[in-house]
Amino acid sequence: MISAADNLSQVIIAIADAMVALNAAFVKCKILHGNLSDQAIQFQKTADGVRGVLAEFDYAFYSGASPDATRAEAPELMLFWSIRSLERLAEPEELMAPSREYAQGPGTIFDDMESVLYTICVLGTFGINQAERDAYPNRPAGRPHIKLWNSSDVVTATKQKCLYMDTAERFYFEIAEKMAPGQLHNLAVEMHELLFLDPRCSGSLDKHGRCNPCNPRDPLVLHDPLVWRDGYVAEKVPAFLALMERHKREALVALSTTETTTAVGVKRSTGPSKKRKLKAAPETLTMKTRSMTGRAQSKN
Repeated sequence: MISAADNLSQVIIAIADAMVALNAAFVKCKILHGNLSDQAIQFQKTADGVRGVLAEFDYAFYSGASPDATRAEAPELMLFWSIRSLERLAEPEELMAPSREYAQGPGTIFDDMESVLYTICVLGTFGINQAERDAYPNRPAGRPHIKLWNSSDVVTATKQKCLYMDTAERFYFEIAEKMAPGQLHNLAVEMHELLFLDPRCSGSLDKHGRCNPCNPRDPLVLHDPLVWRDGYVAEKVPAFLALMERHKREALVALSTTETTTAVGVKRSTGPSKKRKLKAAPETLTMKTRSMTGRAQSKN
């Protein structure tokens, strides 16, 4: 599992590798994962370093089809579900008209990509592994919003996700800023912008945070900020993969720097006296040379 990672850089690498596998399954086999979470992204240490593996395809389905309804029997997975996946479980009268039609449509790779964002938010909020969670047991105390994503009540869980994904400001200050600082935080902000803040996707709010007159916001019903986004798969998926690849490169550099620093630190602790002798040797030699030259000149 990804919780086997020792540090944040390894987590980023594992997520990026798993996303390559996700895209390969979609492009080559037209298969969607349907159950992405921190449990589905596996972490492995190899002779060449570390890598991520995408596992747990129990709820996978073909693109263009609807997800397996048996997912509803595992409510603990709702924490990572896309908004559309949650809306499928809601009653029709609880949804706005655009979302009602959209929610009943076939699943797409955007559902999996959205689940990746939620996975990153959870890891950045509650810790990347058990050791980190044990070291900071009170850290999740100020994270009530994400806790509500895991509500057994589908309407509550969906409304909470819609509420904090709608605008850049609300996501940043209520979700991202409550994550641990670092690369997961930065990745979450960039991924949210890529997935949710494109005004062409006809969300419930426009890019200025105002209500979209064509899709008026009603707090009493559910609404998906990503309605009509599926028309941009060819554009968004490559951008999503490029984003993950860039963060993977940064993680590899950070990991390499950490390993190099550790190795250099060991060398320094074993031989500082030799370095001091080497620095002193040229000065001593110069002084002796000058002394010999002076004596030779005095004899002449």
